[in-house]
Amino acid sequence: MQNSFDDLETALLGAARAGGPPAALPEAEPTLADAYGIQRRIFARAGMPIMAWKLGLTGAGVREAFGASEPTVGRLPASAIYSNGSEIAFSGTKMFAEAELIFEMGRDLPVQDAPYTRDDVSSALKGVYAGIEIVRTRFVTSELTLPLLIADNSMAHGLVLGRKLAAQWDDRFADMPATLTRGTDEVVEGGTARVMGNPLDALVWQANWLRANEGCSLQREQLIASGTCTGATEIFAGDTIRVGFDGLEAACVDLRASN
Repeated sequence: MQNSFDDLETALLGAARAGGPPAALPEAEPTLADAYGIQRRIFARAGMPIMAWKLGLTGAGVREAFGASEPTVGRLPASAIYSNGSEIAFSGTKMFAEAELIFEMGRDLPVQDAPYTRDDVSSALKGVYAGIEIVRTRFVTSELTLPLLIADNSMAHGLVLGRKLAAQWDDRFADMPATLTRGTDEVVEGGTARVMGNPLDALVWQANWLRANEGCSLQREQLIASGTCTGATEIFAGDTIRVGFDGLEAACVDLRASN
């Protein structure tokens, strides 16, 4: 079984590289614990620190569809963080974009046995941003089971850091309208309340997941993409993706064809 997982790790690592072939679905499916182990080891092999944590399945409906009892987690290095208005390359066979609230940590959370609270995490912030998450699978298909989704880094690919909305948490972010537009297509409407009912609760969940599963805490300057406010919209080379919060354009990225 371990040899099978070694092969899966190697295939996913190769598929993550530009121009790498997509990974075939494995014959033996990992458990959830195995899947996070695969994700962790693949990231460690890249030799870069974690700059951003990504939350997936933060909506009750999509969790039910996957048979998941909680959100999923992915991790990104600094090289996968893009500034507002950037141009990024299309990669893989399919890519999707999501409007997200992104949190920036202003200090390390202390490692502790007791669960973190809203006050604990909100007092440690130094920024709340609009953002665009770019997701893609490294497998031959994006129709994945829950363990394979997790092994695939929860499909995390890149994060566009948009306009800074505030230095600290404000309760208006709990239920704020959000939009995503691909080129001249019809606007996809959503809102921050789609993220676990309140994106701050997603941040608290992330902090406690790390405490329980990774033995670490959120660190100063790390970003946390709290979950999609608009669902996943398929995007294509040549698209311009725009995200708005509360009626104002707040993030933008251009997608170019890969070289």
